[in-house]
Amino acid sequence: MPMFDERLQASFSPLFAIRQAGPHAERKRVFTHVYSNSTIANSVELAELLTTIGKDRLLPRLKKFAKKGDSVEAFSLTREYSMDIVTAYIYGMENGTNFLQNPGEGAHHRSAFLHAAEPWAFYASTELPWLVYVLGYFRLNLVSPSIGSAFDIIHSFVLDLTTRKISSLEINRVSGRGSWGTFEHIWQRLDYIPEAQKASLIASDMVDQIYAGHLATGTVLTYLMWELSRNPQIQDILRNDLKSSSDPRSSELLDAVLMETIRLYPAGFGPFPRVAPENATVSGFRIPKGTIASASPYMLGRNPDIFPSPDSWLPKRWIQASPEERQEMRQWVWMFMSGPRVCIGEHLAVIVYWLIFAAMKAFVVDVYESYKTTIVGDPDMRQLESFFSTPAGASLRLQLQVI
Repeated sequence: MPMFDERLQASFSPLFAIRQAGPHAERKRVFTHVYSNSTIANSVELAELLTTIGKDRLLPRLKKFAKKGDSVEAFSLTREYSMDIVTAYIYGMENGTNFLQNPGEGAHHRSAFLHAAEPWAFYASTELPWLVYVLGYFRLNLVSPSIGSAFDIIHSFVLDLTTRKISSLEINRVSGRGSWGTFEHIWQRLDYIPEAQKASLIASDMVDQIYAGHLATGTVLTYLMWELSRNPQIQDILRNDLKSSSDPRSSELLDAVLMETIRLYPAGFGPFPRVAPENATVSGFRIPKGTIASASPYMLGRNPDIFPSPDSWLPKRWIQASPEERQEMRQWVWMFMSGPRVCIGEHLAVIVYWLIFAAMKAFVVDVYESYKTTIVGDPDMRQLESFFSTPAGASLRLQLQVI
């Protein structure tokens, strides 16, 4: 996104914004290892940080809410949790955020990330940057100045995380301490970039990855908690299933609940634009070279031929489907795009979704055996039609009730 480059005062485009195939492939190689399926699946550090964040930060906070009888603001909580996970994975536990234990510290940044995702502003800033710039020169604001202020906060936040981590690298190098983690691998693979420029380049990409990683995960978890809270029978069945299993992570119903939530409430409606590199014909439609084509996860997940009653949240469809049908259904749940420009954080987001639930299962087992969640008030849970499809009301209050 070109706006990110200008505000970070860097001469680099983030991976998300590089259109040329060659430069895009070269930059992607920097992150391929740290986001590969094998790296994440076998990451002891990731498993440990999820356990630490779940047991030491999430559960104690939930227990405080329950003890006091206070309702939980789920949309804030899930984003705090996701931000702590994503930044800890990238920068390490000691350099990542701790918004779960310090929600006041994270409120300012959460607000900025959400404000910058405002539908029109996000589209104009990323797809029409030169028009925004030219009109701004004549003092015609196509995007509200407050959006620019939100981006300033975001970029300052990410650049600070990045520079602090770089400082710790130098300290560990001199002292001989420190482990070899995600950031270290990224730093090493940028050996062709002058060190004075590495911070800006990495921060440019981290804005995208932190933005999408925490907001997408938080959005999906919020809608999952909303559906479980308004479907108490499914909540009870899931609780019993997890409590009776020696390996709750293998729960078929949990898999179904997750996939159905991602299908019905994709974290990003899209569109996800692609530029045709050559003339092509797709399903009988001629697409000339240079044409911008887009697809929408929202529409793909509502194909009635694949998902009968597509507007209904029906986890059972995933359980009742045959293995062949389930495989086809998964192909239509277009979470992270596909092809050479598949989301670089695909494996991270998928595993984080699953490992979040590994941590959240502690919440389900330890808390739901004594409490159940119900919805407080009448939240506006319509999804914004935007690249990031967050709840229109930006709030979901849940009550922990003693069973």
